[in-house]
Amino acid sequence: MKRVVLIISILLVALTANAQYSLLRYADQQKTQMNYKVAAEVYEKAYEKRPTYTSAQNAAFCHSKNNEYDLSIEWYKKAFAFSGEYTDEDITGFLDAALAIGQREEILDYLSENRITDKEHKPVNYKPVSKTGGEDPVKYLGDINSVAADFILDKDANGNRYFVSDRGEKLDDGARVKKLRFDAKNKMYGEEIYEWTGRDYLKIYRQDAEGNIHAVNTKGSGFMHVSDPSVVTVEGVDYMFFSVTRDLKDEVKSRDFEIQPELYYGAINKDGRLLFAQPFPRNSPLKYGLITPFADQETSRLYFASNMEGGYGGYDIYYVTYYKEGDRFIFSAPANLGERINSKSNERDPFAYKGKFYFASDGHSGYGGLDIFSARSLTGEVFGQAVNMGEKVNSVSDDFAYRQYGDEEIYISSNRKGEEGLDDIYQLLPARRKLLAKVMDCDGNVLENAPVVLHQIDGDSVEWKRKEEGTFLADLSAEQNYEIKIDLEGYFPVYDKSISSVGLDSGTIKRTYYLAKIPAADIAITEIIYYDLDRSLIRRTEHDILDDVVEVMKMYPRLSLDVSSHTDSRATDRYNQRLSKSRAKSVEDYMVGKGIPKERINVNWFGEGRLAVDCPDGKDCSEDQHQLNRRSELVLKVAVDDWLANHKEYKDYCSLTSSLDELLKKAEADKLDFEPEEDALGGEQLMTLERLKLFLQMNPKVVLRFLGASDQAVFEKWASMSVDYLTGRGISSKRLSKEWFENVEEVQGTKHQSRMASFDTGLQEIIIEIK
Repeated sequence: MKRVVLIISILLVALTANAQYSLLRYADQQKTQMNYKVAAEVYEKAYEKRPTYTSAQNAAFCHSKNNEYDLSIEWYKKAFAFSGEYTDEDITGFLDAALAIGQREEILDYLSENRITDKEHKPVNYKPVSKTGGEDPVKYLGDINSVAADFILDKDANGNRYFVSDRGEKLDDGARVKKLRFDAKNKMYGEEIYEWTGRDYLKIYRQDAEGNIHAVNTKGSGFMHVSDPSVVTVEGVDYMFFSVTRDLKDEVKSRDFEIQPELYYGAINKDGRLLFAQPFPRNSPLKYGLITPFADQETSRLYFASNMEGGYGGYDIYYVTYYKEGDRFIFSAPANLGERINSKSNERDPFAYKGKFYFASDGHSGYGGLDIFSARSLTGEVFGQAVNMGEKVNSVSDDFAYRQYGDEEIYISSNRKGEEGLDDIYQLLPARRKLLAKVMDCDGNVLENAPVVLHQIDGDSVEWKRKEEGTFLADLSAEQNYEIKIDLEGYFPVYDKSISSVGLDSGTIKRTYYLAKIPAADIAITEIIYYDLDRSLIRRTEHDILDDVVEVMKMYPRLSLDVSSHTDSRATDRYNQRLSKSRAKSVEDYMVGKGIPKERINVNWFGEGRLAVDCPDGKDCSEDQHQLNRRSELVLKVAVDDWLANHKEYKDYCSLTSSLDELLKKAEADKLDFEPEEDALGGEQLMTLERLKLFLQMNPKVVLRFLGASDQAVFEKWASMSVDYLTGRGISSKRLSKEWFENVEEVQGTKHQSRMASFDTGLQEIIIEIK
């Protein structure tokens, strides 16, 4: 009797061990295929039969991959009970799970208290999700999703939507089947495993324009799971590519085999019925799987994911080119998309749209589970670096199957909210890309009547959502470049082509435009620099004048500078010609040295041929009079029509006109200083008056007014001397006037009024204060 009991006990142990072995083998297969929820459940069942480190550690890992971090922590603790077997990677996974739910400090304390490790392990490959809250970036598709798993939404040219679900409809023969993992990437091991898992077979469904949903008839030889639809139009016919898992029990003699997904395609009619199903020639379901096809009509490429040999690890993304021959397609050899796309883990769900390539991965740095990535298509064969699409798209759960059918129609699949880790289909809400523009004058006053036009470059105009108090608000479409035009009469126009939503997920682009008044007439900006006797070297005191000219020429690159250089009458004509040429050259060299191109500088030299003061050879003149002849005259001619005709992009005209204003002030000298005891014009006053004379000559419509608030008799004397000098230098007395005030405040007020008037009517008057 004891012997019988012993035999029965041994037999039970053997049966238990064998059952656990079968469970572990199936769980390993599901883990390899990223069916983490099923794998975790099977590992737990194996642990119940016989507790082992392997079962606990794998259950913890799979729960973490499925974003069930509380369960992951629980099972990692069970794995740590096997003190001699856990690894540093387990510690890292433990901490990653803790970090995802904000318990990292508690878990560090747990590790320390249980003496599991004294090393500092840092989580890797994990992006923390922002906790700032805000509106949900996705919309749950209630008209498609069910209590079962629903994922991968594809559209045809007629607007019909295709998706995958295991919502439990009956097969054509009325037989009910058990549930399986949602993503059709299953390795099957024996009939008893199918019964154990308890899930319905995956099928493709079609929602028509009226919202009616029907299963697509994909009846094929041994088809069980049918998934991953991709509809493409070729030569006027709609074709569907899809993945299937077939029942191959009758074709394989061994009971120990693995069935992996395959690709099929066939034409579909207007009612969504599959007319036939052709196998993809690269199918090899007992060696590797093929999933998530995407047929790109633009490039005639078929992208798919596969774990075939020669990849980087797990599932990689490949493509083949295709063309039609009769009802069949001819395909090239598969090409791997390379290490910028593929990783050592798994990539799937390829999709291409407007020069960008999208896919899902759990190998690139992400927020948890599968994340959606994008990469630019650089050439036909080369893609840019994969970029995580961020927490507006991805979550700590699985996010995959990105599909886009317009700027505002984007779908993803995710188990972020699904019960029991099941998937649902979501639509990404339009990112709130906005433009907020304000229009003001140079003094910061709102211009309410400015006509502001916004349009896509080489595209449609955009309506403003709000126009009030000089503020304009508009919505921007994704991946577009825009131009703003502001053309208010009397102001420089604005053309801004720098507005772009390319690469902008959401946010507000802010612009403030300051409109500058257009001068009523052309302006000539003038300056004079003076030289020492018999020298062409520019005095240090004149550097500031030249630097101001350089600043304006750099700001307005169409301006050119006219330079005319002169000498006094001393020395021979030939010598003075060479000296004036050298003086002109010194100005040119200075400007070029400051970055002004030589071709923008026009130099002329006249020797003693154009004396500013009549001091020819033999005439007795003072040194101050000779000084006025040793000069270079600088003229910048600002043509308003040329400005308007040749500058179509936004410039800071306020800064430009302000700089011109400053130059005008310097050209006008602004103040004319006299010493109380002076009865005649000295050298400094004469140089100032010569600068004024040149400015008035070059701007014949401008008048000059002398103002003062000193002793009236003294003011009259100095102002009269200045007027007489300019009249003697050829300036009409009608353009010259003088006015005395009782206090300085009145002088400053008059100057301010004149300056403000010039903004509206253009420069018509310059004012010099005599002090």
